[in-house]
Amino acid sequence: MTNLPRSALAPTPPGAIVVCQMEVVPGNPEANLARILRGIDEGSAGGAALVLFPEMALPGYLLGDEWENDAFLRDLGSMNDEIVAHTRGRCAAIWGNVRAVFGAHEPVHGRVPALGLRGEDGRTRKYNAAYVAADGVLVGNGVFTGYTPKSLLPKYREFDDARHFYSLPKLAQELGVAPADLVAPFELSIGGERRKVGVLLCEDLWDDDYAFKPVDVLKAKGADVIVNLSASPFGIGKQAKRDRVLAARTRGCECFYVNATGAQDNGKNVFLFDGASPVYVDGRKVAQGPTFAEGLVSNVSGLVADPPEIAKVHVAIVAGLKATLGRIGARKVVVGLSGGIDSGVVAALCVEALGADNVIGVNMPSRFNSATTRGLAAGLAERLGIRFLVAPIEEAVDVSRRQIEALTGSPVAGLVDENIQARDRGSRLLAGLAAQLGAIDRCGVVFTNNGNKTEVAQGYCTLYGDVGGAVAPIADLYKTQVYELARHLNATRGEPIPAGMLAVKPSAELSAAQNPEQGGGDPFQFEYHDRLLYQMVELRRDPEEILADFAAGRLEKVLGLSAGKTVVGTFFPDAAAFIADLELVWRRFKGSFFKRVQAPPIVAVSKRAFGFDLREAQIGARFTRGYWVLKGKVLAAAHE
Repeated sequence: MTNLPRSALAPTPPGAIVVCQMEVVPGNPEANLARILRGIDEGSAGGAALVLFPEMALPGYLLGDEWENDAFLRDLGSMNDEIVAHTRGRCAAIWGNVRAVFGAHEPVHGRVPALGLRGEDGRTRKYNAAYVAADGVLVGNGVFTGYTPKSLLPKYREFDDARHFYSLPKLAQELGVAPADLVAPFELSIGGERRKVGVLLCEDLWDDDYAFKPVDVLKAKGADVIVNLSASPFGIGKQAKRDRVLAARTRGCECFYVNATGAQDNGKNVFLFDGASPVYVDGRKVAQGPTFAEGLVSNVSGLVADPPEIAKVHVAIVAGLKATLGRIGARKVVVGLSGGIDSGVVAALCVEALGADNVIGVNMPSRFNSATTRGLAAGLAERLGIRFLVAPIEEAVDVSRRQIEALTGSPVAGLVDENIQARDRGSRLLAGLAAQLGAIDRCGVVFTNNGNKTEVAQGYCTLYGDVGGAVAPIADLYKTQVYELARHLNATRGEPIPAGMLAVKPSAELSAAQNPEQGGGDPFQFEYHDRLLYQMVELRRDPEEILADFAAGRLEKVLGLSAGKTVVGTFFPDAAAFIADLELVWRRFKGSFFKRVQAPPIVAVSKRAFGFDLREAQIGARFTRGYWVLKGKVLAAAHE
């Protein structure tokens, strides 16, 4: 568990509906069961009539193909029975769990499903379900006894519901009825009166792009309370979108939205669940739970101040680090300290996650590393209070150079020489040092990946060199966002990042031409390229669309450039230079997937993270026919 903070429990009016915003630990139903039972106790002690828990609160949500483990599913069923029994003499409860169909499939709407026990893949049929229990028994809604399946199964980004679960509309089709026939509210005693409670699961509320509208059906059938059990990951700007959707969907009713907290992963990405569970009355938010913390929320809890997005990113990455390192048994980390902003921010975040005693910084200079960055690395380590090691690589790299030259009969130079240095740092030194320290200290020790999203998107990294490590904390932040996070850390954490790291020109320092003291550095104009890559990665826009924006004179506005800055003029001398760069960026982006697929898990905080969020194939770069036509027109106009 990530040991997230728990908020102070807000006062609960007797007979109220209470949201239990809890940390859900994926694949650890024992821990989640204990938390659910305690949540029922807490709600009952405060006089609540009904306590709500998140989607998949018992098993966790992102479990991969563990959903195909029938023994695991049976365990969840037996634990479910414990929750039902625990409501006897206490408040009612609604919680998320899988509904696995073993044995005879009970009739639904008076009919037995034709496929019986099977899903469409021939495996055990499973529903992503919400369970409803009161006074020790399951409650029915006239269609299902004690549960209701999720209607809308997302199959985009990191979501794989449609891979694992059977949807309510599919069940309706199988039974030969309309989906609306299978959706009905549950009647529960709340505040001394019978209330019709409509129960939804996460995506069921986000129905803009679906033909079936579960909220409308529940309202039409008299539901005056809507509850939504969610497992909604954090993303920059996500809360604002939630608020817009909830305000529109909750007119004419009360709505209690319960979101999970904690970290879960899908193998290539670590997702953080931020809680921030709101209560709405007739389209107006009246209460909201804390961000990234457990707590109980009712309609009188009041609104919690929403932190700035960069503050949320900070908390999310630290929580993701704690969870990821804890689950792989790593108690200490080794961080390569180059003296640049990326490694400085990663080291500061690791100290916050693990403590200074469990972070080791390593500076690995070659003859190309400047005195400036070597001094900044040492200064950072001193500020953070971490162990600092210096391991020059020139001697080892020279051995590799000579050996490769002898084998090929050709001198080593250029990118080959740069990559030898990067691999020596990552594959030899950091990996070997982490293993040795783990053996000495008798604990798990790993090394971090310090790459940012700009570099990852452009393949500006070396396989088996800086493409390595156990986790990539900042690989979902563009370079400009890394600077923003560094300034936030300095403003809120006692200035751990030396001012020089914010001022020095970013550079890999792998050749004489990259000396930052002499004006050398990375081949990016970050203010421009970060915004361009955002269009390509997060918004999935093609170069043809970007060139069309340029031709129409609106690209500066689309990119959100600072006032007075122009693509041609500020960043490029003419249209031809802009187009050449656009094509280079696209080729680098589409041609470097082979590096990204071998990278460590990325802590996801954006609208689309590399890994199993943005699904890629190694298909290379292609420019559309429309692009070539438009390019010709733009260049011709530039020469008139």
